[in-house]
Amino acid sequence: MDEFAGNRTDVLIIGGGIIGLCCAYYLNRDGASVRVVDKGDMDEGASHVNAGFLVPSHIEPMAAPGVIAQGLKWLANPESPFYIKPRFDLDLTAWLLGFKAACTKEHLNRSIPVLRDLALEGLALYDDVCRLPEFAGVGPKKTGLIMLHSSDYSEQHNMQFAEMANDAGLVVERLNREETLTLEPGIRSPVTGSVFCKQDESLDPGQFVNTLRKYLEVKGVLFSPGTLVSDMTLSGTRLSSVTTSRGSFEAEHVVLAAGAWSGKLARKAGLKIPLQPATGYSISVDDPENRLSIPLISIEEKITIGPMRGKIRFAGTLTLVGFDSKIDPVRLRPLQRQVKLYFDDIDKGDRTMPDAQSGFRPCSTDGLPIIGKTDPRSNFYIATGHGMLGMTQGLITGKTIAELVAGDQSRFDIPELSPDRF
Repeated sequence: MDEFAGNRTDVLIIGGGIIGLCCAYYLNRDGASVRVVDKGDMDEGASHVNAGFLVPSHIEPMAAPGVIAQGLKWLANPESPFYIKPRFDLDLTAWLLGFKAACTKEHLNRSIPVLRDLALEGLALYDDVCRLPEFAGVGPKKTGLIMLHSSDYSEQHNMQFAEMANDAGLVVERLNREETLTLEPGIRSPVTGSVFCKQDESLDPGQFVNTLRKYLEVKGVLFSPGTLVSDMTLSGTRLSSVTTSRGSFEAEHVVLAAGAWSGKLARKAGLKIPLQPATGYSISVDDPENRLSIPLISIEEKITIGPMRGKIRFAGTLTLVGFDSKIDPVRLRPLQRQVKLYFDDIDKGDRTMPDAQSGFRPCSTDGLPIIGKTDPRSNFYIATGHGMLGMTQGLITGKTIAELVAGDQSRFDIPELSPDRF
């Protein structure tokens, strides 16, 4: 639904991915008139091609002790899951310096309860939303997640993770090889043991996002795809209008939820938000046999293996190459090897390897999302920086933004997530 007869709404949301849609859901539920604008057609990008994992277990931010040392080792391997494209880029340099400063034990300890609580509350909200009849059959599967190790190094990493998760009050189990294969007999990845994260869930992200958008259209939310934001007009601390390729829009409140592009757009309002687009790859393979029932992560190669209805999605890599969507065939090889382990016909050449897809994850310098109001007197709100946890944190982010727009207290209106923490 796209009506330009009245370009003024209570709330204008910039960005039609999972975060923007979740903001629209709660704002619309609260009775606000809402318009969502997006530069694309809203059926592509990271919100659609990710693994669909909802993971309370992921309590360690990307910026953590030991990450830089591991990253430097990976840079020497052309097939590693991590890569930084060498280039002169002041924004990237500033981001890397901020990232380095955040890789401390103190930051890790502050981040763990925040990420845990965002995830656990977010999963409870999925249960609420998916009770609606319009969402029948698209809700999360409560299968847990198996994190596989296959070497002494990855086992040590997995055991350290299990201890950290237990200390945070999460339910995880350490399994040997036999116990792992009994739990999920379909595993074909190399495995000597695993950690089973019982509280984790999964869904088909594209199916959920498309269902949510259709639901919102019926509820009266206005959508303007193919709408590029070119300017934002400030009156004091407030945004008075947003200029786009399809005209100007006015709103009482503006929410910036444009994923990896949020940093560039924030500058149009005079704000600096340290974000980098982190490119991820995925390959989806038709699987009518449904040979896996529990999502997997191969710790060794940082590859996720997500069973969905009628297919399996293999996802991985984190490359800092700017907004370059070209897929590196060398860095894609580990994903393709995992695909061939599960699909003999592709390994034997009887079936073609499906094309890979890519998406840009919005990564903040400290590995925490950016959720909140830009200034107490402002009508401008930020909802971005979720990295690889956009699906996990989407609904709780939307609920938080709606609470702030309404002037209510919000549990997650906290310094650790504030846009002004940088």
